[in-house]
Amino acid sequence: MKKKERIIATLKGIETDRIPFSVYQHSTVHERDINRFVDYTLGFYEKYDPDYIKVMFDDNYDTPVNWQYITDITIWKKLENFDPHIGAFGRQLEILKQLKDKAGENVPVIQTIFSPFHFSHRLTNRRMLKDWEIDPESVEYGFNIIAENLIAFSDCCLKEAGIDGFFFGAFGCEESWMTESQYKQMVMPFDLKVLNEFSNAEIVILHIHGEKNSFFNLLKEYPCNGISWEDRISGPSLKEAIKQTDKCLIGGINHLKAVQYQQEDILNEAKEAIYCTKGRKFILAPGCTFLEGTPENNMHALKIAVEKYGCNK
Repeated sequence: MKKKERIIATLKGIETDRIPFSVYQHSTVHERDINRFVDYTLGFYEKYDPDYIKVMFDDNYDTPVNWQYITDITIWKKLENFDPHIGAFGRQLEILKQLKDKAGENVPVIQTIFSPFHFSHRLTNRRMLKDWEIDPESVEYGFNIIAENLIAFSDCCLKEAGIDGFFFGAFGCEESWMTESQYKQMVMPFDLKVLNEFSNAEIVILHIHGEKNSFFNLLKEYPCNGISWEDRISGPSLKEAIKQTDKCLIGGINHLKAVQYQQEDILNEAKEAIYCTKGRKFILAPGCTFLEGTPENNMHALKIAVEKYGCNK
């Protein structure tokens, strides 16, 4: 099967020739040159041969002139709508156009979209929670502007770059950040504002970021056709998640321990995950990005595992 055909079928629960897999890594945090970014991303894809190209958006969020960060509570209402064709988003659009053109129609290209809350965290650190307590109206205004810019950008990703879908990173959705009720009030409306605009995308993967007690039970209802989360660290386990949702599950590998693991350890986790899910609606992947310093052999192990344990024909 072609890679796109395999991914789409897996998300729908249709039997495929083998279980698909994903390998990705935040290795371009400081890379803003378009051609180098494209070359790096394609090189990574060609090295590990995953079933889709997950493009990481590690550039800065464009803020108004003179305000690189939200340094105090008054800056929230200075955030503004901007043209997604310029600045950091514009660079990413050009990157996506080149990646999709070079990858071809049979290789899915999906863009990572960080949530409005995640971008706000980058701009304020945890001070945003205090700002919310003091002036929720201003914070909501800022979140809404960020959401609108993400929606405009994602629309261009589909219509102009021709990509296949999105990997939406929900952030702050764990007890170390806030209570579940706080998340529902403060964060969820803006998660959904963005996610609800992805209906024209063939692939929508939700990533529930969290290393302990994440709100899986809450976010599993988000509009998406696949759920990625740190199953080996935060839970629930794959076995437990199968009972909670019929959506495609994405994970199985402990990305934190992968730094010290031997390849055999990765293969054992992969084998267990594949057998647990019986290969239905499952994509083998790290629970979150493979960290810098993860041995290449350990990332190569995912392809070895699906070819060894995940073939259906």
